[in-house]
Amino acid sequence: MKPIEIHQKLSETCTDGVMDMKNMRSWVRQFKEGRTLCENKPKEPRPRTSRSEDMIAQVEQMVMEDHRLTVKQTAANAGISVGSVDTILNDDLKMRKVSARWVPRILTDENEASRVAMCRAMLSRDKDMNSAFFSSVVTMDETWMPMFNPETKRQSAQWKLTDSPPPKKFRVSASAEKMVVAMFWNSEGVILTHCVPKSTTVTGRAYEDVL
Repeated sequence: MKPIEIHQKLSETCTDGVMDMKNMRSWVRQFKEGRTLCENKPKEPRPRTSRSEDMIAQVEQMVMEDHRLTVKQTAANAGISVGSVDTILNDDLKMRKVSARWVPRILTDENEASRVAMCRAMLSRDKDMNSAFFSSVVTMDETWMPMFNPETKRQSAQWKLTDSPPPKKFRVSASAEKMVVAMFWNSEGVILTHCVPKSTTVTGRAYEDVL
């Protein structure tokens, strides 16, 4: 039967609630193509192309090869959205971006082993002296300090009228006058701050005399 004939017979039998001709033609076409059931097929979820296992592995490889890649650069290289890359990095790979920590210097394996041995020897000596060794240790450090106290931007702030020019402040050269300042401290805190006189040769003997 043609769709229009089916529609007419259904209209005569069911009067109300009969589907329109557009849906009628669609159902007839589907049955001709091999459909056998009237129930709707369950909808298949959309494939997660942006968060597939291959894409997660690809993003991980790019980040491990260059730890400084931004999310935008990774998204451009992988061909997916920035949001997908962010989700992969945070939820799938459990990664987070942190700033590098400043350290005085990079130690070699020999340097680290030497420091570990020294610390163990000091701990052993402190134990033999009933925890009196560390309290007797005095250490020091030194630095160059300028002999002027520059004014901060907030300290130099002042009120002005709308039509008056802004105030000016001349830059002070940091190399005008400098001195060596040595600081000594023990386990309880700073015990001495010493300004080294000019033309003084800084040696262990000089610091011994100061102490």
